[in-house]
Amino acid sequence: MTSGDKLITIAIHTYEKAVILKTLLEREGIETVIHNVNLIQPVISSGVRVRIHERDLPMALRIIESANNTEAEHAADNNTVLIPVDFSDYSMKACKLGFDFAYRSRGEVVLLHSYVNTPYSEIMHFASEELRPPRARWEIHR
Repeated sequence: MTSGDKLITIAIHTYEKAVILKTLLEREGIETVIHNVNLIQPVISSGVRVRIHERDLPMALRIIESANNTEAEHAADNNTVLIPVDFSDYSMKACKLGFDFAYRSRGEVVLLHSYVNTPYSEIMHFASEELRPPRARWEIHR
């Protein structure tokens, strides 16, 4: 084995991120191996090593850097603040905070009208008496 054939660890991630990085590198022609995967439950693996041949390191670093820059540009381009409103005092405060945040981050605002569906409010721990549905007419009150 020559020094260029030696496997080196380029990153240590969760299983999901390791698979994404492996796919990205292999799509560009870099042979990639992942190690330390929990074979019984791979989804909960952490500390998964992404390994490549040492000779591929410069190209792999360019690919990773390019991917990171693309993600940062995409995140900057899609700076949207979602603000749920139900016209209560709380949502008006959330609206003010959301608009202030969007202004500072040069983002756009999307308002989402939300409400509590009263038949389902009983299963929510924060439901109050005025949100509970009216009693059915056929219930007997003693």
